[in-house]
Amino acid sequence: MRTLILMLGLPDMSTPQLVLFLAIVGVTLLLFGWISDLLLRDGAFGIILNGFIVIGGAVLGTLAWRKLGYAIGTNPALTTSLVALGSGLALLILLTVIRRWL
Repeated sequence: MRTLILMLGLPDMSTPQLVLFLAIVGVTLLLFGWISDLLLRDGAFGIILNGFIVIGGAVLGTLAWRKLGYAIGTNPALTTSLVALGSGLALLILLTVIRRWL
């Protein structure tokens, strides 16, 4: 788990900090799932699965962004968080479109 956290660019954390971080990620997962369920209505996968898709897309987008090494703007943390949000939402919308076509 620590390796994944370091790959995402987060600092090395102690165990209580890691537990708090995972709790925040869990609440964020439910929040993103709920908001995307409201936006997509009938095309949604459900609150929990929507949250996992958005968080999974955000992690994949962040890893790809760091691998490509682009530097845009003066604040790299803000740029990376925007890329993570955009890639998570893009993955959710892509999967919703594919689901509706099938």
